[in-house]
Amino acid sequence: MPKLIFRGIVLDLDFQQGKGDNERITTGHGIYAEVHWPTRSLRIGESKNVRARNRQHVAWANKHRAGTHSAVEAARQGVIVDLVKEWGSEGLEHYLISNDPRLADRELRVECEKFLHEWARSQAEYRNINTQRGYRIVR
Repeated sequence: MPKLIFRGIVLDLDFQQGKGDNERITTGHGIYAEVHWPTRSLRIGESKNVRARNRQHVAWANKHRAGTHSAVEAARQGVIVDLVKEWGSEGLEHYLISNDPRLADRELRVECEKFLHEWARSQAEYRNINTQRGYRIVR
């Protein structure tokens, strides 16, 4: 898959099964992708600490599969929740799309994430499971 450029930031969209960045992913800010290979599902996000965010997602997914979440969390619905209730984190790989130093600016990270959500809606290789509708900038 090609690399895209957003405001001069190189976005690496070369997701290859078995070559995820689960253990090597940055502890700093950036844009990431989660690919669930058994269902070819794709989710894109931003974080000021990508590694911590991805580890939180793995733990959250595994708690759903094990049925050990609180009643409120267990009652959540949606495509991502349905996926993790069945699979947990099995088959999930994380990829660093970019950790360009300019992405330390949260507003720029969110703009980049929005750009990538638009790309995800237009591509046909993966099932797009990005469900974010609002983008809040908190300073």
